[in-house]
Order: sequence, then structure tokens, then C-alpha cells
Amino acid sequence: MSKALLAFAAGLLMAASAHASDRASGKSIKHGEFLVGFGNCNDCHTPGWAENGGQAPKDALLTGGGTNFQGPWGTTYPPNLRLLVQTLTAKQWIAKLRTLKTRPAMPYWTFRYLSDRDLTDMYAYIHSLGPAGKSAHGWVAPGQDAPAPYLKLVLPSPPAVVQGGH
Repeated sequence: MSKALLAFAAGLLMAASAHASDRASGKSIKHGEFLVGFGNCNDCHTPGWAENGGQAPKDALLTGGGTNFQGPWGTTYPPNLRLLVQTLTAKQWIAKLRTLKTRPAMPYWTFRYLSDRDLTDMYAYIHSLGPAGKSAHGWVAPGQDAPAPYLKLVLPSPPAVVQGGH
């Protein structure tokens, strides 16, 4: 009888623990959605986001190639984050973002202000969307033909230095 009671109690504890974990993951996903929105990730990583006043169907969210940029560095296309997170664990995602260096216009330095918990929550949200879309176009070197659409960023020349003048 005591073995049966012990097995029942263990099962109850495991079920309660799993249920608490589900609530935490739901909270994590919501927080990740907030961070993705607050960080303006959809601006570049979701096609049509800016053109549609910050809205897109769920199946288009974070599928890459939304706002592309061309400048002296070449032409960059934001990657499909939904496909990317399917290939990574949360720990790998954090390591990738902690060491990320990209071409413009991705503000990769902003990840240093986020905790590992924040990055895990972003991962949880993006992962929860599931895989969708196709890989975005790869970087195109300066002077090479690049598929449109992209925003062309023309940078001004640095100001001339005047010697001895005020």
C-alpha cells in the first residue's frame, strides 16, 4: 500500500511540475514576443511589416528579407529567424548573439543589454512560431548586382578639415 501511495505522490509531483513548466514557458514566450516587438526585429526580419503599419500575418513573422539595405558594405538581407532557431538550441542561440558581428544595418551591439533569460525568451518565442518561409538572400558584395527590393543608404563624405581656421 505504501509503495502505491508513494508512486501516486511521485506521479502527482511530476504532473504538477510539468504544469508549472508549461506556465513558465507560456510566460517566457510572451516575454520573448514583447522583446522582439520592443527591439523592432520585425522591422527588418518580417516582409511587409513597415509597409503595413507594423502588422503581418503570423505565417510571415520573422521569415527574413523584410527590409534590405545597400551601402558601401554591399547589400544585406535580414535572415529568416524562424528557420535559424530551428537549427539551434537555446544555449547556441545565446552564444551566437553574444558573439554576433554583422554588416549594417543590424544593430548587433544591442544584445549586450539583454540578459541570458531575455535571449532565451526571444528564442522561445521565435521557436514557438515554427519553421516558415525560405532562407533569405545572402549578402551581395559592393558593386555587384543585388536583387531588389533594398534601401540604398548613401553616406555623406566626411567634412573637410580646415587648417588654422575657425
